[in-house]
Amino acid sequence: MRRAAYVTFAAMRRFLTWYLPTAAAILAASTFGFGFYEFLRGETGTPVNAQAAAITAKPQTIAISAVVLGDSLARGTGDEAGLGIGGRLSDELKRRQIPNRPVVNLAVNGARTGDLLKVLDSRNVRTIIAQSNVVIISIGGNDLWGDTQIRSAAPKNPEAVMDVVLANIEKSIAIVRGANPTARIFLIGLYNPFVTTPFGTALSPLVTRWNARVAERFAGDLNFTVVQTSDLFAHHDRLSADRFHPGGEGYTLIARRIADSL
Repeated sequence: MRRAAYVTFAAMRRFLTWYLPTAAAILAASTFGFGFYEFLRGETGTPVNAQAAAITAKPQTIAISAVVLGDSLARGTGDEAGLGIGGRLSDELKRRQIPNRPVVNLAVNGARTGDLLKVLDSRNVRTIIAQSNVVIISIGGNDLWGDTQIRSAAPKNPEAVMDVVLANIEKSIAIVRGANPTARIFLIGLYNPFVTTPFGTALSPLVTRWNARVAERFAGDLNFTVVQTSDLFAHHDRLSADRFHPGGEGYTLIARRIADSL
């Protein structure tokens, strides 16, 4: 009886120790071999279309839709080609292969900040702004030193004049932001068109001060950019025949700086 039990136990032990592991190993090897064979034949799994994934992941470029507001510089006065900032920005974007829609120009020759506020009072204008993603404004120069009588002398109290003009610009930007909270706003900084005249020496530091005040005032708005222009006209004659507005080259450089910031 004991011998029979011992033989049975020994047989069970051999089965668990040798036969069962050997059978499992053979089964695993067979499964692996079959899978590997199917892999080589390309008949298992789902192929990855890397090219399709790359195309899907490519971001879509949003077309630039710009509106231009403000004074004669915004209008494009002095540009012999008649393009101005808006037209030359459109050409620059095309050159860079950036999609853009036709620029809407609502600027008025001789406009001051008070005139801009009247333009912005129009519901139609605010609707155009709401449908745009770039707003370009040139304003303030006529308020500060556009009068003929002050072209030979600086304002008696330039800081007080700047306070009034800046307050009107703040109101204008608030209206633009109310119509379109996310649009990129570009305010064209001022330059000294009289740099070669006796008045130019006194005007240059006032231009620098004004540009700094505007930049400081809107520093918290990440979608607001002051487009610096004073250096573009300081050492090169890029003015038009009227010796006040930019010529074609000047407008091109201003448009290029806007494009660089988009």
